[in-house]
Amino acid sequence: MKRLFTAVLLCMATITFAQSVQEGDFKKQFEVYSNKYAQEVVDFMTHKKFKGREAGTKENFKIMEFIKGEFTAAGLDVQVQEITAESLAETIGEPKPGKTYPENMGNVIARIKGKQHNKYVIVGAHYDHLGKKKGLGIHPGADDNASGIVALLSLAKMMKSSGITPEYTILFCAWDGEEKGLLGSKYFVEKWFVTRAASDSICYYMNFDMVGRTATPEHPAVTFAWNDNYPYLKEQCTKVAEKIPGPFRILYDQRFGDGKGGSDYAPFSARNIPFVAWMEDEMHEDYHKPTDTPDKIHWIKLRKTVLLAYGILFGWVN
Repeated sequence: MKRLFTAVLLCMATITFAQSVQEGDFKKQFEVYSNKYAQEVVDFMTHKKFKGREAGTKENFKIMEFIKGEFTAAGLDVQVQEITAESLAETIGEPKPGKTYPENMGNVIARIKGKQHNKYVIVGAHYDHLGKKKGLGIHPGADDNASGIVALLSLAKMMKSSGITPEYTILFCAWDGEEKGLLGSKYFVEKWFVTRAASDSICYYMNFDMVGRTATPEHPAVTFAWNDNYPYLKEQCTKVAEKIPGPFRILYDQRFGDGKGGSDYAPFSARNIPFVAWMEDEMHEDYHKPTDTPDKIHWIKLRKTVLLAYGILFGWVN
């Protein structure tokens, strides 16, 4: 019965999505996205005073407070899911031999309450990075993943300012500890299924990780990975893509609900939750290096990725 109900729910969402795309209402919020704001967020997060935003540091805590403040200023209900080394071990298991968990971390969770308050669409991106490495210096992490936080904050602003009460509750989640092994998102997912009521269900997850660079600047591209157990996810993307001004390419990367993957969609995938993951079109040479700096972000590509993602998100919740 539970599986049947889930299937019916997802079909309803797909039908609603098709109607919304046909109406084209989501384009009204495109102007809310700001290139200036995107650059300000990336410049702030990559400033040398934050020393590369390593999970568990006081510098990364300040980034957490910044994100919390941005969500609050946009009018969303915000809370911090506090995570300790002890609670991590209790929830996801002990760290691997020779490894330790950060003593304190936190996921920032912002909410827009939906008509069906116990059905959830979740949008996420991690805000931590590698910190300062001996002999190498500070790793600023402009693409990885200040670019994803731009998408997260921008989508929250776009959805909230639309004035629409979504069909499903939306949670915008800034994950901590991704670079330590997806710690924040793993903790969230495991806690969810242990502490939530049986009626609370996650209908859909959307992830952003490294969406600010492109290998082809004149024809920017983004990768769209999706859980192929739900083929309609790709269909949704192709429909909305027709509304995004070119040049802009989408590279489709088929994934499965098997829990495999190197970013925060993996814990959701392990539960076979419908997911999409926006990521780089090609791994660039600055990945996990001190040279991942703001001057290399392709601002047009980042904007078009967010506009496309917003169209899909709008269809899911309206």
